[in-house]
Amino acid sequence: MGTQTTRAARGPGTARRGPRGLLDAMRRPEGLVPRTRWLFLVFAVLALLMSLPGPLAVAGRVTLPAVLGASAVLVTSWSHAYLSGRDSLLRDVADCLAITTFTLTCPAPAMVFSVTFCALWFHAVHSSTRRGLLRCVAYGLAVAAALPLWGLVPGHEPSTQAAPVFGTAPVMLLTFVVVRVLAQVMFARERAAQRDALLVGFGTTLLRMTDAAGIAREAVASSQALCATTPGLRSLAVRRLADRVEVVGVAGAFVDPPAQLPAGVVPPTLPAGVAVPVDRTAELDAATGEACRWECLDLPEVDGVSILLGAPGRLEPDVVVSFQSLANQVALAVGNARVHRLLSLQARTDALTGLTNRAGFQEVLAASAGEGDLALLFVDLDGFKSVNDRFGHAAGDELLRHIAAGLRGVTRPDDVCARLGGDEFAVLLRGASAEQAEAVGRRVVELASQPVQLSRGLVQVGASVGTAAATGAVDPEELLDRADTAMYAAKTAGKGRVGPPALTPGGA
Repeated sequence: MGTQTTRAARGPGTARRGPRGLLDAMRRPEGLVPRTRWLFLVFAVLALLMSLPGPLAVAGRVTLPAVLGASAVLVTSWSHAYLSGRDSLLRDVADCLAITTFTLTCPAPAMVFSVTFCALWFHAVHSSTRRGLLRCVAYGLAVAAALPLWGLVPGHEPSTQAAPVFGTAPVMLLTFVVVRVLAQVMFARERAAQRDALLVGFGTTLLRMTDAAGIAREAVASSQALCATTPGLRSLAVRRLADRVEVVGVAGAFVDPPAQLPAGVVPPTLPAGVAVPVDRTAELDAATGEACRWECLDLPEVDGVSILLGAPGRLEPDVVVSFQSLANQVALAVGNARVHRLLSLQARTDALTGLTNRAGFQEVLAASAGEGDLALLFVDLDGFKSVNDRFGHAAGDELLRHIAAGLRGVTRPDDVCARLGGDEFAVLLRGASAEQAEAVGRRVVELASQPVQLSRGLVQVGASVGTAAATGAVDPEELLDRADTAMYAAKTAGKGRVGPPALTPGGA
């Protein structure tokens, strides 16, 4: 399983200082794993205290300081291991020396096993399996080292029987294995609960998001949180390009996080929702600093993006399922974001002409007010009603589409053309003066006056255009009203012309 874990998962940490902070850290914590670690520490200390009456009953001037000192070393070592949540070679050496000393002060060597058993239980929920097995051997050797020295301790027989000591060693090893297996099951349950909670929180967050960039940021953050729950887990979000693989997100521990990878790292085919083993792992292992098992998972709805998962030894199936759930949530959120953008676009688009509608135009106008020079054209077609009356509304709709296409042709790409309703149009010119607006208005009048061949016949209309300009901050509604007033002035003056520009001074 590895020994890399977060401090929150391994122990209460040592951030708090002083006696009060120490007492707070030693209180019974919440959560299954933290509480089990605390409970095993209490068991180990109680076992040591319950074993002290025997050595103390026969202790002399030499053995009394030895037994008390060995006990103090063991309690200090276990407490530090609990608080720090980390293994230490120095503590292991101190433990072994203390166990040897404690064994020599007992009336019989086998009495020390009540202490070593509880100590191994305690370490079984803190260390890796490999470290725990080595500690079993070390504790056994520490007890065995006391046998040749037994006769040198005052009050002891010249020798003692070794059979009870060595006969208990297999039971001690078996006890550690059983406790370690139970601990791993407990760890797996806690990590699964953490992953489930993270995914629920991620899904709740996505419900409020409609932009793809924000979804991608949350997905990277959730990947990092998922990796933190499992020792040794790494993930890479990658995008397949023609000749390489671009890394767009990194989570977990990497010696040298890659910016790109060879194209052959990602398998050529990725079934939906299925993790596929990665054959080319040399570059990935070099980035992590150790050999890992790697699998690749496609990210639906996100074009060309996949997730690479790696862990030393093997990838837990539950971990892969969690990332599959993450990928599905991202795919659903991206799909919803696309639908939201489409609906938003439809809500601001005129269905007949494809131009911005009145609501969308007013939003753009309000957002642009105060950004600098603005000019607005208000366009009303002359003689449009006669087209409807003579050729029908279908012909009128065809003419409106023709005028809309023409407006795009006589304006700049950044200008906003809108159909406000009926045969009324508007054009927003950013960074344009009143003179420039009038020039565009003349082009619109010329455009509208050209004969148009419709499916039902040749028609010719005209356009009256009103302009308004602002040199600073302006009320959007006021600007639109001024352009509307100028348009009616053009109609009153004879139609087919540009009305006098209405200049709005703005905030000056």
